[in-house]
Amino acid sequence: MELIQWAFWVLAAAASGGLLFALLSAMKVRYPSWFGVGHGVLGFVGLIMLGYALYTAGPDATIPQTAYWALGLLGAAFLGGALFFGVVFRQAKPWWAILSHGGLALAGVVVLFFAAY
Repeated sequence: MELIQWAFWVLAAAASGGLLFALLSAMKVRYPSWFGVGHGVLGFVGLIMLGYALYTAGPDATIPQTAYWALGLLGAAFLGGALFFGVVFRQAKPWWAILSHGGLALAGVVVLFFAAY
């Protein structure tokens, strides 16, 4: 399995955790404080893996252009999540922020799927 495919699976796991995180927030269930940090760290690891896979690909590698789009979308989702939930909305998390962060990340993961497979 190539590194870009590993990055996809790590980011898919982070997206699944984010979906669980959103469902817990919707049901007003208290969750551990480390859960959000773990979600962000897993997303950051996947983002670094994807960036490394694209950076170290040789000039003869056939990397689809959509992989770079996925990197941009996922980078924007990561920065938006860190800004929204780490700085601006630390206590009450508005739904528009959750949905915009999750929608951007979901678009990036879908684009990455088509680039990796």
